[in-house]
Amino acid sequence: MADTRLRVLRDGEIEVLLDLLDGWPFPDGQRGRNFFRRYVELDPAFEPRNVWVAEQGGELVSCVQIFPRRVRIGGKVLPMGGIGSVFTRPDSRRQGVAGALLERTIDAMRERGMVLSYLLAERLRWYGQYGYRPWSRGWRTLHWSQVDGSLPRDVRRYDPVADAGEVERLWSVYAGGAAGARLNGIVDRGSAQDWQSSFRLAGTPEEDIWVADGGSRRAAYLRVADFSGRLRVLEWGRERDAAPALCGLLAAAMTGRSVESIRMPLIRDETLEDLLTAAGTRIDTRPAWDEVRPDATPPATWMVRSLDDEAFARRLSTANEGDLLARFLPPERFVLWEADRF
Repeated sequence: MADTRLRVLRDGEIEVLLDLLDGWPFPDGQRGRNFFRRYVELDPAFEPRNVWVAEQGGELVSCVQIFPRRVRIGGKVLPMGGIGSVFTRPDSRRQGVAGALLERTIDAMRERGMVLSYLLAERLRWYGQYGYRPWSRGWRTLHWSQVDGSLPRDVRRYDPVADAGEVERLWSVYAGGAAGARLNGIVDRGSAQDWQSSFRLAGTPEEDIWVADGGSRRAAYLRVADFSGRLRVLEWGRERDAAPALCGLLAAAMTGRSVESIRMPLIRDETLEDLLTAAGTRIDTRPAWDEVRPDATPPATWMVRSLDDEAFARRLSTANEGDLLARFLPPERFVLWEADRF
């Protein structure tokens, strides 16, 4: 560590950063530089100061990227720093470089007024050393039995011109709890930039968006993406009485595909679940991080930490007492749409 320098990325170093990230091994053979390019070129919130790097001998050997976001907790909107693109060159590992870089990045987020940080990881124990706690509860897989090859009535693909405002309205309705459960912890989308981030970064490689018409207003929408032949729901939104319409959208998303199941976030929507079960759909729930055997590899899990308890409490207009995360963002109520991942 003696000859290691920690600093932010400089203007003009994007390709150097991507050269470093090209060392990330992907099982499907894709290039790391191609995968991570999206997070520096397509995220509207990207700035060089969002990337912290470790330099040794004039070369970049490790990096961490901050994704500035705002999240909804306890009826408030709080500044959050997402962590991603964490990588260290193999010949610089086991020297304390990555840990020192993460600690400096945590300090930088705190200095910038961010009160919380999220990250998605399998190395739960390693990130736990730096204050991150496993927080998500897994996901569900629907084994659908009602796909007959034809689209349900009043279901169609998203029109970005005609439907954008209605999708934003439905997102707000559902996120606010009008359909039965307030979504706590989600990334707030109060600006055009927030929506740009979601649409630009969510699909891998592309996403489909389906809309259910409800007369003069849209009743529901569904965002899905195909990840190497596995269909995953990125997000949905609906009116209070539109659970049947959302079921139709799930069927539409699977129509014409050689898949029999679809993975979706673990969000408590009892009306939707009752309708799916009544239709003969089998719902399998993936074990959560705290239900996996000690000797097993945990599933990729969202982890959360408070960066500044005093500022966190102040933002929530409460006293800085006890475990604020457990009080205001318990794991069983934590929701983060896959469309907002980083």
